[in-house]
Amino acid sequence: MAAEPTYAAPSAGRLFFALWLPPACSGVLHAMAGAMVGRSGGRLMREDTLHLTLAFLGDIAEKRLPALTELADGLSLPRVPVRLDRLGFWAHNHILFAGSTAPAPALVALADSLQETLKEAGFLAETRAFVPHVTMLRKLLHPGKLPPLPAQEWEAEEIALVRSWRSDRGAAYETVARWPLHAAVNA
Repeated sequence: MAAEPTYAAPSAGRLFFALWLPPACSGVLHAMAGAMVGRSGGRLMREDTLHLTLAFLGDIAEKRLPALTELADGLSLPRVPVRLDRLGFWAHNHILFAGSTAPAPALVALADSLQETLKEAGFLAETRAFVPHVTMLRKLLHPGKLPPLPAQEWEAEEIALVRSWRSDRGAAYETVARWPLHAAVNA
């Protein structure tokens, strides 16, 4: 008697928790990146895909998605200030990004807490040092001198669980679920 074939569990896709940028901020970053494409090359990220990743989970089996959303339903995380005030270039992967010279401690604590919770629940193998950034251009070969970035500031009011996959137009993203971040309670 032949053994039954075994199949890998279907993936829910590459998942990550992120902060979506407010439209005014994504508009500024997209315009700056678009101006750089003409002189430096690279693949421009679509304006509606600009985000700040808090925790990257990678491929998660579809059958684990309910447990992941249930875990996130139980979180009580605070609203956090976000400030992007510099452009940077990572030569090893040819990425232009908007980052922060001094991330708000509350933002770093939010990402660290989320990663630790996901690790304890078995959704992350390890936690990583949080480096807040927004990818603006991919495959950028020669950035030249980077222009100054007018500071982009906002208070993040929700986190999103996002699914990504590659397409012929670059990365495509779908918001799986959103959760509000809570206002701080004054004692």
